[in-house]
Amino acid sequence: MRIVADKNIPLLSTLLCEQELVQVEAWEIETDLLSSADALIVRSETQVDSHLLRGSSIRFVATATSGVDHIDLPWLLDAGVALSSAAGANATAVADYVMAALCWNLLRTGKRPEELCCGIVGVGHVGAEVYRRFRALGCTVLACDPPRLKSGDPLASEFVDLAALATCDLVSFHVPLYTSGNSRTAGLIDAEFLRCLPSDCLLVNTSRGGVLNEEDAVRVLGMRKDMHLVLDVFEGEPYPDPTLVHLADLATPHIAGYSKLAKHLAAKKVVKDLIGFFDLDDPERNMTHHLSERRHLELLTDELDEVWKAALTTLDLSSISDTFKRGVQRGEAGTVFRALRKECSSRLEYSEWFSLSQSSEQLNTYLAGLGFALN
Repeated sequence: MRIVADKNIPLLSTLLCEQELVQVEAWEIETDLLSSADALIVRSETQVDSHLLRGSSIRFVATATSGVDHIDLPWLLDAGVALSSAAGANATAVADYVMAALCWNLLRTGKRPEELCCGIVGVGHVGAEVYRRFRALGCTVLACDPPRLKSGDPLASEFVDLAALATCDLVSFHVPLYTSGNSRTAGLIDAEFLRCLPSDCLLVNTSRGGVLNEEDAVRVLGMRKDMHLVLDVFEGEPYPDPTLVHLADLATPHIAGYSKLAKHLAAKKVVKDLIGFFDLDDPERNMTHHLSERRHLELLTDELDEVWKAALTTLDLSSISDTFKRGVQRGEAGTVFRALRKECSSRLEYSEWFSLSQSSEQLNTYLAGLGFALN
């Protein structure tokens, strides 16, 4: 069988070595290339719809991403094309990013986690992992997930509505992008919500750019200098609004879910689904399993700030943001966006860093809460 895939998805040549695999750049995935293909594997850079698939023999589409807003779901359903995504594969990578943003905030304010009330909007794969880590650090946590609350999910019985997050010191968004319906999330972060947030609040968006009403954000942030914003996603990617990038305290090019481990998990997930759909031989015998790398995390002192600094050394949001902002300012947004994403795709997750230091019980609790290994 013939499979066309984005060449930047790792492991595919090993996992699918017995198939005819055509690997190309995302921008090379066009209708003519798919005319005789059976399956397509993409990332978020490829818009999959009737324009791309018309006249093709594609029966299976996989995206090595958690989000599927680049996929025309109704059209695929009507056309009888199966879909697989890598939902959950990047949950720990995104949670690492949110923890790095938290640590940046702790260094900025001089506070400890126990002093913070943190809000989470969207408690799916990623939101649940962020929730777990906030709780492990000692934060007070408020969770908001209206669809789950309305569904009668017993686990959602203690969830709050969006307005209740106006008491939070930090609010992190982890929702899919829905542009219509009762669960609409497009523009969820609007002027009204931003104005209600308390002074010195940090808002983190790692979900999708369209969840933030960017015009409202620019207007409100222009008036409220007491608010702080960490943005990893933008509506016009890879060409974000330069004003919004400038106003954000930290702005990064959609790299929260980018780690070596997350990419390997995503590739294995979608290939497993593909193998099952076409009833092919199990690929596991054709590959060497990825083993997590192990790096030593060095703590120089027993001071609490060392923990927050260590989290930012292993995932240096400030440096990435500075590079991205300079590129946007020079008018090179697209180039720097893609270059930084490629650079960050080999990053290690916190769980692959371990501390051998004889740290205090409190420091070890914080390290484990952030997601680091202790031995």
